[in-house]
Amino acid sequence: MPSETRRSDARRNHERVVRAAIEVFSELGLSATVPDVAARAGVGKGTVYRNFPSRDELLTAVMERQLQWFENLVRSALADPDPAAGFQRLIISWFDRIVTNRLLQDVMRTRTLPSAELQLDHLTARVDQMIVLAQKAGAVRVDVTPGDLRTMVSGVAQRLVETGQQDLESRRRFTRLIFDAFRPPAGLEE
Repeated sequence: MPSETRRSDARRNHERVVRAAIEVFSELGLSATVPDVAARAGVGKGTVYRNFPSRDELLTAVMERQLQWFENLVRSALADPDPAAGFQRLIISWFDRIVTNRLLQDVMRTRTLPSAELQLDHLTARVDQMIVLAQKAGAVRVDVTPGDLRTMVSGVAQRLVETGQQDLESRRRFTRLIFDAFRPPAGLEE
Protein backbone atom coordinates (compact mmCIF):
# COMPACT_ATOMS: atom_id res chain seq x y z
CA MET A 1 0.00 0.00 0.00
CA PRO A 2 1.52 3.33 -0.97
CA SER A 3 2.47 5.60 1.91
CA GLU A 4 0.07 8.34 0.73
CA THR A 5 -2.86 5.90 0.96
CA ARG A 6 -1.76 4.85 4.46
CA ARG A 7 -1.54 8.50 5.55
CA SER A 8 -5.02 9.29 4.18
CA ASP A 9 -6.39 6.16 5.92
CA ALA A 10 -4.71 7.26 9.16
CA ARG A 11 -6.20 10.76 8.85
CA ARG A 12 -9.66 9.32 8.23
CA ASN A 13 -9.31 6.99 11.22
CA HIS A 14 -8.07 9.84 13.39
CA GLU A 15 -11.09 11.98 12.48
CA ARG A 16 -13.47 9.02 13.02
CA VAL A 17 -11.97 8.48 16.46
CA VAL A 18 -12.29 12.16 17.37
CA ARG A 19 -15.90 12.40 16.14
CA ALA A 20 -16.81 9.21 17.99
CA ALA A 21 -15.06 10.42 21.14
CA ILE A 22 -16.96 13.71 21.06
CA GLU A 23 -20.25 11.80 20.82
CA VAL A 24 -19.41 9.19 23.45
CA PHE A 25 -17.97 11.62 26.00
CA SER A 26 -20.93 13.95 25.42
CA GLU A 27 -23.32 11.10 26.21
CA LEU A 28 -21.41 9.38 29.04
CA GLY A 29 -19.26 12.15 30.47
CA LEU A 30 -16.12 11.23 32.35
CA SER A 31 -17.26 7.60 32.65
CA ALA A 32 -16.68 6.99 28.90
CA THR A 33 -13.98 4.47 28.06
CA VAL A 34 -11.64 3.86 25.14
CA PRO A 35 -13.58 0.68 24.20
CA ASP A 36 -16.76 2.82 24.06
CA VAL A 37 -15.05 5.21 21.66
CA ALA A 38 -13.54 2.42 19.55
CA ALA A 39 -16.94 0.73 19.19
CA ARG A 40 -18.63 3.98 18.15
CA ALA A 41 -15.85 4.74 15.64
CA GLY A 42 -15.99 1.23 14.23
CA VAL A 43 -12.29 0.66 14.88
CA GLY A 44 -10.26 -1.43 17.29
CA LYS A 45 -8.88 -0.13 20.58
CA GLY A 46 -5.41 -0.23 19.02
CA THR A 47 -6.45 2.35 16.44
CA VAL A 48 -7.65 4.65 19.20
CA TYR A 49 -4.41 4.20 21.14
CA ARG A 50 -2.29 4.81 17.99
CA ASN A 51 -3.99 8.18 17.68
CA PHE A 52 -4.18 8.95 21.41
CA PRO A 53 -1.70 7.02 23.58
CA SER A 54 -3.91 7.38 26.68
CA ARG A 55 -7.54 7.98 27.58
CA ASP A 56 -6.47 11.29 29.14
CA GLU A 57 -4.98 12.48 25.84
CA LEU A 58 -8.20 11.54 24.04
CA LEU A 59 -10.26 13.29 26.70
CA THR A 60 -8.05 16.38 26.44
CA ALA A 61 -8.53 16.51 22.65
CA VAL A 62 -12.30 16.29 23.07
CA MET A 63 -12.35 18.96 25.79
CA GLU A 64 -10.22 21.29 23.68
CA ARG A 65 -12.90 21.17 20.99
CA GLN A 66 -15.71 21.61 23.51
CA LEU A 67 -14.02 24.55 25.20
CA GLN A 68 -13.22 26.13 21.84
CA TRP A 69 -16.96 26.07 21.11
CA PHE A 70 -17.58 27.82 24.45
CA GLU A 71 -14.82 30.36 23.80
CA ASN A 72 -16.38 31.23 20.43
CA LEU A 73 -19.78 31.60 22.07
CA VAL A 74 -18.47 33.94 24.80
CA ARG A 75 -16.45 35.98 22.30
CA SER A 76 -19.55 36.44 20.13
CA ALA A 77 -21.71 37.41 23.12
CA LEU A 78 -19.17 39.98 24.31
CA ALA A 79 -18.92 41.47 20.82
CA ASP A 80 -22.68 41.93 20.49
CA PRO A 81 -23.48 45.67 20.47
CA ASP A 82 -26.57 44.85 22.56
CA PRO A 83 -25.28 43.40 25.86
CA ALA A 84 -28.75 42.12 26.77
CA ALA A 85 -28.98 40.13 23.53
CA GLY A 86 -25.41 38.85 23.92
CA PHE A 87 -26.13 37.77 27.48
CA GLN A 88 -29.33 36.01 26.45
CA ARG A 89 -27.64 34.15 23.59
CA LEU A 90 -24.78 33.14 25.88
CA ILE A 91 -27.06 31.73 28.58
CA ILE A 92 -29.38 29.91 26.16
CA SER A 93 -26.51 28.22 24.31
CA TRP A 94 -24.44 27.51 27.43
CA PHE A 95 -27.37 26.02 29.33
CA ASP A 96 -28.51 23.95 26.35
CA ARG A 97 -25.02 22.59 25.78
CA ILE A 98 -24.34 21.54 29.36
CA VAL A 99 -27.75 19.88 29.70
CA THR A 100 -27.15 17.85 26.55
CA ASN A 101 -23.39 17.33 26.91
CA ARG A 102 -22.48 15.24 29.93
CA LEU A 103 -18.73 15.79 29.55
CA LEU A 104 -18.97 19.56 29.71
CA GLN A 105 -21.20 19.32 32.74
CA ASP A 106 -18.88 16.84 34.49
CA VAL A 107 -15.73 18.86 33.83
CA MET A 108 -17.25 22.25 34.67
CA ARG A 109 -18.82 20.87 37.85
CA THR A 110 -15.94 18.77 39.17
CA ARG A 111 -12.97 20.65 37.66
CA THR A 112 -11.13 17.31 37.54
CA LEU A 113 -9.39 17.73 34.20
CA PRO A 114 -6.12 19.56 34.87
CA SER A 115 -5.50 20.21 31.17
CA ALA A 116 -8.72 22.27 31.00
CA GLU A 117 -8.23 24.34 34.16
CA LEU A 118 -6.51 27.35 32.62
CA GLN A 119 -9.01 27.59 29.78
CA LEU A 120 -11.95 27.16 32.20
CA ASP A 121 -10.59 29.96 34.38
CA HIS A 122 -10.26 32.19 31.31
CA LEU A 123 -13.80 31.37 30.19
CA THR A 124 -15.16 32.03 33.67
CA ALA A 125 -13.57 35.49 33.66
CA ARG A 126 -15.06 36.20 30.22
CA VAL A 127 -18.54 35.11 31.34
CA ASP A 128 -18.14 37.38 34.37
CA GLN A 129 -17.42 40.29 31.96
CA MET A 130 -20.63 39.48 30.08
CA ILE A 131 -22.63 39.58 33.30
CA VAL A 132 -21.25 43.00 34.21
CA LEU A 133 -22.09 44.32 30.73
CA ALA A 134 -25.63 42.92 30.99
CA GLN A 135 -26.02 44.52 34.43
CA LYS A 136 -24.91 47.89 33.09
CA ALA A 137 -27.45 47.50 30.27
CA GLY A 138 -30.20 46.83 32.82
CA ALA A 139 -30.76 43.24 31.67
CA VAL A 140 -29.51 41.56 34.85
CA ARG A 141 -30.18 42.42 38.48
CA VAL A 142 -27.35 44.41 40.03
CA ASP A 143 -27.33 42.26 43.17
CA VAL A 144 -26.43 39.14 41.15
CA THR A 145 -22.85 37.94 41.26
CA PRO A 146 -21.19 35.98 38.49
CA GLY A 147 -20.99 33.05 40.93
CA ASP A 148 -24.75 33.22 41.39
CA LEU A 149 -25.27 32.78 37.68
CA ARG A 150 -22.77 29.93 37.36
CA THR A 151 -24.39 28.17 40.32
CA MET A 152 -27.88 28.58 38.89
CA VAL A 153 -27.02 27.48 35.36
CA SER A 154 -24.86 24.50 36.33
CA GLY A 155 -27.10 23.44 39.21
CA VAL A 156 -30.29 23.47 37.16
CA ALA A 157 -28.51 21.70 34.29
CA GLN A 158 -27.22 19.00 36.62
CA ARG A 159 -30.68 18.45 38.07
CA LEU A 160 -32.27 18.17 34.62
CA VAL A 161 -29.71 15.53 33.66
CA GLU A 162 -30.28 13.63 36.92
CA THR A 163 -34.05 13.60 36.38
CA GLY A 164 -33.87 12.86 32.66
CA GLN A 165 -35.46 16.18 31.65
CA GLN A 166 -33.12 16.91 28.76
CA ASP A 167 -35.78 17.38 26.09
CA LEU A 168 -36.05 20.69 24.25
CA GLU A 169 -39.25 21.76 26.02
CA SER A 170 -37.69 21.28 29.46
CA ARG A 171 -34.51 23.10 28.46
CA ARG A 172 -36.50 26.06 27.14
CA ARG A 173 -38.73 26.17 30.22
CA PHE A 174 -35.83 26.20 32.65
CA THR A 175 -33.91 28.72 30.56
CA ARG A 176 -36.88 31.08 30.89
CA LEU A 177 -36.93 30.47 34.66
CA ILE A 178 -33.23 31.31 34.90
CA PHE A 179 -33.80 34.56 32.99
CA ASP A 180 -36.76 35.37 35.25
CA ALA A 181 -34.60 34.85 38.34
CA PHE A 182 -31.94 37.29 37.11
CA ARG A 183 -34.17 39.91 35.50
CA PRO A 184 -34.30 43.22 37.42
CA PRO A 185 -37.62 43.74 39.21
CA ALA A 186 -40.01 45.94 37.22
CA GLY A 187 -39.45 49.62 37.87
CA LEU A 188 -36.12 49.03 39.66
CA GLU A 189 -33.74 48.78 36.68
CA GLU A 190 -30.67 50.91 37.08
